[in-house]
Amino acid sequence: MRKLLIGPAVSGIGWLAGSHYGANAQQVVHKSPSETYEAVSDALANTADHGTTSFEGGKPMPYELRYDRQPGQQIVLHILFDGREGGRTEIDFTPQEGGTLMTATAHGDRAVLSDALAGTANARVAYAPDWMLNLFMVRPLLKQLGEQIEAGHPPQIVPQSQADWESSLPPDEQKQVQAYRQYEAAAPTVDPNADAQNYLNGSAN
Repeated sequence: MRKLLIGPAVSGIGWLAGSHYGANAQQVVHKSPSETYEAVSDALANTADHGTTSFEGGKPMPYELRYDRQPGQQIVLHILFDGREGGRTEIDFTPQEGGTLMTATAHGDRAVLSDALAGTANARVAYAPDWMLNLFMVRPLLKQLGEQIEAGHPPQIVPQSQADWESSLPPDEQKQVQAYRQYEAAAPTVDPNADAQNYLNGSAN
């Protein structure tokens, strides 16, 4: 009985720790808030703001990026799939001694993301809680932008290899990566509630 309880307990501790580490993503940049804001804004401006998804195994779907801005203070990025908001990321720029603290928080809409990612290798991402999005997607991007800004390079959003990103994490966050992989392996690739509703709608016709 004791062995049966240890596994769920460890998983629960890992989940709680992950939700703490992934409450948001933060990066300190040794530049002023106005400089940091402008650099991030330029990087986003150089990213395609609309198009059609091309996820392998999924159906093509139009997407669009929209932004709400408070110059020097906040950028809110909205990503829409076929006109529906699938997620948003709020990036705040706070003065800190010697520079700026960038804080980003991601939120995902499961229903929209599950449609956009259905049938693809990323289908499980639709069911990941927000803290996982913050920890495994937003944080490495924020780190990348912060390092580019400090180095004086024009910031660009460049995909980073999984190995490079993971090796740069401190040990406690590397453990969270392992916890996430266990979650991802067990997570559904379809929404059982949506499937049930589709079945009921189909049987009613």
